[in-house]
Amino acid sequence: MVRGAIWFRSDLRLDDNPALINAMKDCQEVIGIYIFSAEQWNLHNESNVKHEFLVNNLTDLEKSLNNLNIPLITINSLNYGSVPADLCSFATQQQINHVFWNHEFGINESARDIQASRILNQKGMAVSSYQDQVIYEPGFLKTGQGKPFSVFTPFKRRWIENFSMDFLDLQSPKSPARETSIQSNLSSLQFKKSHNVNMDLWPAGEAAAHHRLKVFLNTKVMEYSEARNIPILDGTSRISAYLALGIISPRRCLLEALKLNQFEFESGNNGICKWIDEIVWREFYRNIMHSFPHVSQNRPFNLTTEAISWRHNSEELEAWKTGNTGFPLIDAAMRQLLNEGWMHNRLRMVVAMFFSKNLLHDWRLGEQYFMQNLIDGDFASNNGGWQWSASTGTDAAPYFRIFNPVTQSQNFDPDGLFIKSFVPELEHLSPKEIHLPPFDIFTKADYPKPIVDLKMSRQRAIDVFKNNKKNIDV
Repeated sequence: MVRGAIWFRSDLRLDDNPALINAMKDCQEVIGIYIFSAEQWNLHNESNVKHEFLVNNLTDLEKSLNNLNIPLITINSLNYGSVPADLCSFATQQQINHVFWNHEFGINESARDIQASRILNQKGMAVSSYQDQVIYEPGFLKTGQGKPFSVFTPFKRRWIENFSMDFLDLQSPKSPARETSIQSNLSSLQFKKSHNVNMDLWPAGEAAAHHRLKVFLNTKVMEYSEARNIPILDGTSRISAYLALGIISPRRCLLEALKLNQFEFESGNNGICKWIDEIVWREFYRNIMHSFPHVSQNRPFNLTTEAISWRHNSEELEAWKTGNTGFPLIDAAMRQLLNEGWMHNRLRMVVAMFFSKNLLHDWRLGEQYFMQNLIDGDFASNNGGWQWSASTGTDAAPYFRIFNPVTQSQNFDPDGLFIKSFVPELEHLSPKEIHLPPFDIFTKADYPKPIVDLKMSRQRAIDVFKNNKKNIDV
C-alpha cells in the first residue's frame, strides 16, 4: 500500500490543486502536512494579519480535507534550513512512500525544495512536484533572442501566443482516500494577534474565495477598466489575499474570466481584458524573480540604480507609515493599509512613488513595510510594484515621471469621499479644499502640515536620478 503525503504551502485549497489530485490518484492513504516557521515568516516580513488569515484558512482546509478522509498535520520548524529534515522525519515516522507538493518561488524556497527532495530520496521516498501558481513553467517563455523577458508587453504577447486551453484542464478531488487513524493538530500553530484589521473583511476558506470571484465577475468586472482607478468605489475583486495563500488558483480566476469574454484575451469587454492583464502581470513578476534571482536578494532589478544615494529621515518615515504626511490622499491610503490590511492598487503606486521620489527614501524600506502590513503580501508582485514606482525595476516608470499626489487625488477622488472615510479630521472640508488643505486648517484640526514641498522634492529626485545616469554613462 502506498502512503502519500501532500505538503501544503501556498496552495490551501482542493480545487485545481495538482499535488493533492495526484496524491489521491496514486496513493491509497494520504496525509496532509503544513510546516510553519516563525523565523522564516519574519525573515520574509510576512504580516501578522496574513498570519491570522493563514490560521483561519488552514482551519477551513482541515474541514474540507476531513471530508476526503485526509488529516492535516501542522508542525513547527526553526527555519528554511531545518524544514527538509523535519519533513523527512515526519514522513519516516508516518511510513510515507511518496511526498507531493506544488512549486514555490524564490531563492530560499528553491534551495529548501532541492534539499527536501534529496533527503527524501535518500530515505527511499519518491517526490513529485507541480506548477500551480503560473500557467507556464518559469523561464519557458523567451524573447526571439532566447533571453528571459524583462518588459511586460512583449511577455504578454508571447504568453497569449503560446496559450492553450489544455492549461485550463482544472480538476478537483472527488473520491475520499482511505481513512487513517491520524488526528489533525492545528492547535500547534501558535498565533498572537498584534494588528487592528477587521477580519470580517476577509472571510476564510475556499468557498469564500469562489464566492468573492463570482460576485466580482457577475457585478463588477465589466466596469473594471474604469472603476479600478477610483478608490472610493468597491470596483476591484479583492481576490489578491486569497491568491497569495493559494486559496483560489490563478487558473481558476483566468478560466472564469475567459468564459465571460468568449475566451478572448484582447477583444470583447475592456474590463475583463484589463482584469486578465492583472493575472498575467502576476505571472510576469514570478518569471522575473525566477530569471533574475538578484531581485530576491534585496537588490534592484536595474543594477545601475544601486549607486543612488537615498535619503533617510526618521520623522518623515514615521509620518508616512502612520498616515500623517499632510497629503490627504497619501494619508488615507496608509490608514487604509493599517485598517484593512489592504490598499487600493492605484494608491499603492501613488504612495510608493511619493515615498521613493518625493521623499527620496530607499524603496526597500517601503517594500518591507507593505509586506509587514498587507494581508495579500506577495513578494514577487510587491517587489515588482515598488521597483516600478521607484524606477529601479523592470518595465519601470521613467525616473522623471512622478505622480503628484494632489493631482491624483483631484482626478480619482474628486469629492474627497475616500479621503474623508479614512481621514475624518478633514471631513468638514469642501471638495476644493480637501486635496491640499489651506493653511488655516492646521489651526482648526488635528492634521499635520505637508512634510515636503512637492515641486522642490520632485526636482530633487530628478536631479539624483539624472546624476546617477550620468555617472553610469561616463
